[in-house]
Amino acid sequence: MAKVIASTGDRFLVEMSASEIAVVAGYRGARDYQWQAIFRGGEPPIGATIDVAAAYTFHARISENQDVARKSAGTLRALADLLDGAMPDVALPPAAEEAKEGGHDV
Repeated sequence: MAKVIASTGDRFLVEMSASEIAVVAGYRGARDYQWQAIFRGGEPPIGATIDVAAAYTFHARISENQDVARKSAGTLRALADLLDGAMPDVALPPAAEEAKEGGHDV
C-alpha cells in the first residue's frame, strides 16, 4: 500500500514497494519480464521517472475498445471457420457419382 510521506504544492513524496511502483506504471509487478527488462532486479534506481499518465492512457484505450476487439475476434473466427470448411460436393469423380445416384446409368 502506498503511503504519502510529504507534499509541496501539487507534488507528493510517496513510499511504495518496487512491486507497487511497477503496478502503478502499468506492469504486473516487479517480477514482470518487461519491467525487469527496463530495471534489472525489478527495482527502479533513485531518480527514475515513470510516466503514470501514459500508462493510464494506454490501459484506458484498451479498456474502451474491448467491445470492438471482441466483435472483431468473433468476425475473424467466423471467417476462419468458412475458410477451414470443406467445399461441398460440387465436382465428383465418376465412381462417386454412380454411388451417389444409386448405380444407375443416366
